[in-house]
Amino acid sequence: MKRNIISILTLLAIMVLSLGTVGCSDKEETRANELNSRCLKRTLGPNVVGNQIYFAYAMAMPYGSGQIESCTVEASIAGAEGTYLENNSYHTNSSGMDVPVEVGSPSVNSGNKTTVTFTTDTCAATLRYYYVIPEEARGKEVTFKFTAKSRDGQVKTVEMGPYKICKQYLKRNITLTKTRCYISLEDMAAYTLAEAQQIPEKIDLVYLWRNKTSEGVDFGHTFAAPVADKEWLDNLAVPETFTRDLKLRKEWGIIDGHLTDEPNKGTYIDDIDFETIQLDGMPNYCINMKQQGGMWIETGDGKYRAYIYINSLKSISGGVISIKRYNM
Repeated sequence: MKRNIISILTLLAIMVLSLGTVGCSDKEETRANELNSRCLKRTLGPNVVGNQIYFAYAMAMPYGSGQIESCTVEASIAGAEGTYLENNSYHTNSSGMDVPVEVGSPSVNSGNKTTVTFTTDTCAATLRYYYVIPEEARGKEVTFKFTAKSRDGQVKTVEMGPYKICKQYLKRNITLTKTRCYISLEDMAAYTLAEAQQIPEKIDLVYLWRNKTSEGVDFGHTFAAPVADKEWLDNLAVPETFTRDLKLRKEWGIIDGHLTDEPNKGTYIDDIDFETIQLDGMPNYCINMKQQGGMWIETGDGKYRAYIYINSLKSISGGVISIKRYNM
């Protein structure tokens, strides 16, 4: 993967440099020392609040013609904490490894602008920009303006986007145990019974593990609505104040790249999936769930749809899940 990224970034730099020696437009002749730039969006999948959008921005002038002074990225909506522009450019060493070379001071954020000021004499660099999607952008579009400036006053700008930001919510790595087994889709959290009793109106789902193989039933790791038949709750303590219902559909093979670090072959659940999934007639329980499996969910009141991915399960009670939720 590193070799592929470096090859792409090297190609970007070559493209930029080549612009100084190829054809001119009708309106403007290419100057021998012209500053040029190109930008590439590297992020795959839907743009989810809290995640990053990652770009590589290449800037170059013909060798010996001048130096780059600064690079600024202006987002139409200011990024969340953690947004930054790297002050390193990169080259590939003889082993094919990605080697950083510092070319400027650490980036400075001011409003919706992020700037690196160059401290090294260089005529070419490729900087990486990481935009952390803020809550303010949920359901909106965001654009980016990348601007390179040379020390002789040239300015070159590349505009990227617009990019649609998803409406969905995401929460990774929620731990389930024998006692922390009451799940809220609104909070995207798992609670103990004592905690859940304080918020009964938020408890959508319960988790339990039972070994019933001797009875001829593959029960195992089970998820059910609090109002499901007692057969599927199997003596789990579910107070009468837990009255929410839902529909559940088992899924296998969807390894969403946002919900796990496992190889996912570019698979992501987007807003359109929540809007179009059909759950009519589905039961309010799923038994014998497996690691790397998942569940589509729709709450009985139609307020939420969700996808729960099962990151890991123990051989007894307990495991880790991750959730994507969509407000209908």
